Amino acid sequence: MLKPRLKLGELLLKQNKITQEQLDKSLAFQKEKGCKLGEALIQLEAVTEQEIASALADQLNILYADAEKGLLRPNMHQGLEKLISEDYARGHIVLPLSRHGQSVTVAMADPLDLLCVDDLMKMTGCDINVAVSCASDLEKAIENFYSSKDLQMKDIEEEFILMDVDKDKGSSQSQVDVRDIFSETEAAPIVKFVDLILREAVESGASDIHIEHFEDRVSLRYRVDGMLYEASPPDPKLYVAIISRLKILSRMDIAERRLPQDAGFSIASDGKVVDVRVSTIPTIFGEKMVMRLLDPTKLPLDFGKLGFDPRDREIIEREIKRPYGMIYVTGPTGSGKSTTLYTILSSLRSPKKNIMTVEDPVEYKLDGINQVQVRPMIGLTFSNTLRSFLRQDPDVLMVGEVRDLETAQMCIRAALTGHLVLSTLHTNDAPTAVTRLMDMGLEPFLLVSSLRLIIAQRLVRRLCPRCKKLANKELDVRYKNMKLGDSEVYEAKGCEDCRFTGYRGRVGIYELLEINEEIRNMVYYRKSSDEIRKRAIEIGMRSLYHSGVEKMKQGLTSLEEVLAVTVAE
Repeated sequence: MLKPRLKLGELLLKQNKITQEQLDKSLAFQKEKGCKLGEALIQLEAVTEQEIASALADQLNILYADAEKGLLRPNMHQGLEKLISEDYARGHIVLPLSRHGQSVTVAMADPLDLLCVDDLMKMTGCDINVAVSCASDLEKAIENFYSSKDLQMKDIEEEFILMDVDKDKGSSQSQVDVRDIFSETEAAPIVKFVDLILREAVESGASDIHIEHFEDRVSLRYRVDGMLYEASPPDPKLYVAIISRLKILSRMDIAERRLPQDAGFSIASDGKVVDVRVSTIPTIFGEKMVMRLLDPTKLPLDFGKLGFDPRDREIIEREIKRPYGMIYVTGPTGSGKSTTLYTILSSLRSPKKNIMTVEDPVEYKLDGINQVQVRPMIGLTFSNTLRSFLRQDPDVLMVGEVRDLETAQMCIRAALTGHLVLSTLHTNDAPTAVTRLMDMGLEPFLLVSSLRLIIAQRLVRRLCPRCKKLANKELDVRYKNMKLGDSEVYEAKGCEDCRFTGYRGRVGIYELLEINEEIRNMVYYRKSSDEIRKRAIEIGMRSLYHSGVEKMKQGLTSLEEVLAVTVAE
């Protein structure tokens, strides 16, 4: 049975914020003036605005967005200013804080204003999670968010555009000169703008930056914890200069806009060096650039931190101790395959072992391990490098990716001649890796002789430990067939620590296919991946979906995250 909700005055009395005498005076004042009790208490100086807002949060069981604790800082990369207009926010004293899927968290001075909530639902097309804050704090936060959020970028844009207008006066050239592009990229406004974009990405913990040009606009997005968030884009007039500046930093050809290019550079931030991998492709409206930020200080190199449970760790540690064989890690781009391989290499690292890797590109530098980056332009390919490795007396080899039959054959040959070989494939699950290798042209008898273990993986966002809330398993039909038992499961809420997204960081879910005698026979007789999967699960393999469910039971992630990257079983 639900407990009756305390009235605001009773709650303040219980919290010893006011006395009975103050409450009586405020009730009389409320009746006389026809105002709300909270307003009466504030006008009689019995409590502060902040105390009323905090009490309302307790009364309604909602978040109190305390400005002093930094909870009135909206997420800067979700395009919230486009969801709720500045005029509406100022007129109704509401501030969007974050967006998670089809749910928007909004701070309001009056959380009981249902008409306003209904307007916001229609305006955003999303469900509204209401937080409460005092009006004076909200007005300041609204001013900062809508007026000062992009002030620095706007100043830089205006400075560059004024320079551009002055330069164009008296100019009759219709073609763009490379020398003009170079001079623009070295101009102070563009240097500042690029530095600002990179600094903001590092500070927000972004893994990638996407800059792209469409027909009449420019898009700037940051990928944080696997999700892309829109940031305020630069003026389209700056686009070519920004791309050219980044090309110069990466030592690319700034005059080449017709072909894709790949390169990179490093930046210093807070006493650490962050590597930036840069890739460009030509599109119909201009070049699209993606930058991947690689921060060595964020590389876990620990099976537990990556999300492997004791059972999975035992299997991996047993297989990597074998003197020879093939171990594959599979999954889509950005699923953490390289990090898993680096962790395995780190655990194998020893003065007694000669460990060599060939990668494209080398993402992180590991001490005590010989790492080679492929350069196809000069003939330094995966297969050619592997041939050279075999003459270097290696114990462990790591191949960044098996892309073709020649590389796959070299890996098999190395595994069959007494080397432990690690590599990656792009497949949806572990059993599919077997059929993918056979599709490349490898014979089954070679596979069964060399394959030891296949690890499929995905990354799901971790629930913020500070604000995660219990999910109601009884009301949500999606939980009914999940065999959760008495386990408590949680869902995202949002707080200062997680920038109101409800998530903070990511954790892996895994599917480990051990190549035992029974699976070898199925591979040898070319059984389908579905048949291999069915039998593997029967004899103990845990699928990606069930690994995700285990993470839910541990309170690490939510149902939405698991269903976003796996297929329900």
